[in-house]
Amino acid sequence: MKLLDVFKKQIADMGMLKRVWLTTFNLDISFVETWVLPAVLGMDPPVSRMDYEGLQRALNESGIDFRIYCDPRMIAKEKPKRTSIAVYPVSVRKLAQSEESYLDKERGLFHPKVFYLEDHYRKIIVGAGSANLTLSGWGRNQETVDFRCVASNAQYQQVKRFFTTIDNSLNDEEFFPTRRKFLGDDPDWSFIHSLAGCTLLDALKNGGEIHTLSVWSPYLAEDLAGFIDNIGHEVLVELVPDLVEGRYIRTRWSDSIQAMITNKKLTVYRSPVPKDDRALMTHAKLWLAKSNTGTQLAVGSWNFTNPGCSSLPEANWNVEAGIVHPVSRNITICGKEWDDVNEENFASEALLEEEALEPDELQPFDLSVIFDWTRCEYQISGQWFGGKPASGYQLILPGINGANELVWKATGIGLKSPRQLTVLKSNAVLDNPFYTLRRTGITDWQGMIVESGIEHRRALSFKSLDDLLNSYLNSVDPALSDRLMLRCAGAQDEEQSEGMAQAMNLDATSYFRLFQAIQQRRNWLADADDGTQLYRRLFSEPGCLQELAEIARERINQPTQLVFNWFLAQEVNTLAALARKRVKSIRHKQGAEAISVAVHLWESLQVAIPPLTSDATSLRYLAAIMEDCSYGE
Repeated sequence: MKLLDVFKKQIADMGMLKRVWLTTFNLDISFVETWVLPAVLGMDPPVSRMDYEGLQRALNESGIDFRIYCDPRMIAKEKPKRTSIAVYPVSVRKLAQSEESYLDKERGLFHPKVFYLEDHYRKIIVGAGSANLTLSGWGRNQETVDFRCVASNAQYQQVKRFFTTIDNSLNDEEFFPTRRKFLGDDPDWSFIHSLAGCTLLDALKNGGEIHTLSVWSPYLAEDLAGFIDNIGHEVLVELVPDLVEGRYIRTRWSDSIQAMITNKKLTVYRSPVPKDDRALMTHAKLWLAKSNTGTQLAVGSWNFTNPGCSSLPEANWNVEAGIVHPVSRNITICGKEWDDVNEENFASEALLEEEALEPDELQPFDLSVIFDWTRCEYQISGQWFGGKPASGYQLILPGINGANELVWKATGIGLKSPRQLTVLKSNAVLDNPFYTLRRTGITDWQGMIVESGIEHRRALSFKSLDDLLNSYLNSVDPALSDRLMLRCAGAQDEEQSEGMAQAMNLDATSYFRLFQAIQQRRNWLADADDGTQLYRRLFSEPGCLQELAEIARERINQPTQLVFNWFLAQEVNTLAALARKRVKSIRHKQGAEAISVAVHLWESLQVAIPPLTSDATSLRYLAAIMEDCSYGE
């Protein structure tokens, strides 16, 4: 994959990465996790499910802000998501609410393919082109991408305006502080997008008038002749199209096209790049404009269509972006002239219908579902579009039993309920980080859940109680243990199933080992004064107290070893009680911001004590043990 090699080179030329932001139209999250994320982290592509967890751990430790923005209709939902990479759907209809916007409120696409790389030494590299975050985009199509180092405040502001418009949360000094020095050495390129500033055609004109426009584009305007006339009556167009099935141009033939070809206003060319039989299509988009002020080259996501050009004064634009820069007047992007092009070379109506893009139909509202791993809680917000809010929509979430009816405020501006939902079995989110919208009579809609608080994401657990207790005794980083398994709602393979069975196997664990390990953890808790580390020990790292409580509850449901399970439950509850005291002490000494625990998380540490039936002597003995060990306090 040439693009992957080029991407790695950009990263190699930077210092320690701080931010990696990517935008795309089509998204294959599995491809990103398998190839793009390892390139960012300097690691080998993952092979096993545990390898992906290694990537997630490395991403957490790196502190890199890795995020993706995409069109919500074009996510490959059949592909598994195995890390917590943040994926943000961009609502074009929300962006189109501005009175000054030309974006298409109904059919507008979020179509840019942008790379934003920033290191800790203030170096910023921006890339733009035609490649989606898919295997086809990076390895099977002929694509174009241009990378540039930000060299001026004008370029910086163009990039800032793009990202802060698609994500209001980025409009902060933390992300885009005032800067007076830039590390690039080329101030002549511009980052052009359809959200603000000059349009693609304005940038190509460069203050003059275009006389020749050469374009590579796989997709063409339905009324190609009319579109060319709208660009400019005096503009001569040189078109290098991709060919469907290697034969047909993706638009319909017309007498107007014939007239333009005859008058040399439109000339069709072959590609100057030799055809690679492995390539599925030429998806590249290039615009080369020659004007009385010079020659400008644009590399981006712009197709040769009204919405794709995003330049004409018609309210049907997509969100597009790319890089425009001056080039030599001698540059050409056309191959051999196609001098005998005729009606037979253009697609039939049937072929155009087959090739037509048909994104999933959006719901009449936008919905944002965030799962906060720190609090094990869903945070839900939404906005209704197009008339009075309707009832009957149900939200189905992993880890939540049943469906929740969506209730909208009377104004339709926002969601009334549900706004927050707590989750006790967060492992369901690991298996299926998607939410489902359901309404009678319509096809289910799926959206991707955004995960936050990923430093507390519980993905691994110990294979058995004995392994967990050993981690308490060994006092080493539990994440480095070779006795871990994936913490998933369903077993991933035979090894996983075996691990689940081991977790319930009581034979390997002795009373002595139980008491010794719990005392070791009790000693650590008694001295704990770091709120962050304490929180991890309670709720997120392998072997945390929450995991121990879960194992205890599972074992209590088994009809064997009742006395051992009674002691296990009591010991877990003593740890939970001590944890409450330590949290209270840390908050008192260091402030409430040092550590905060939600009420439902405290409840997750409690284990119901199983009843024991025995003779009076044994019960008196147990009562003495409870008093001596401070059980129940």
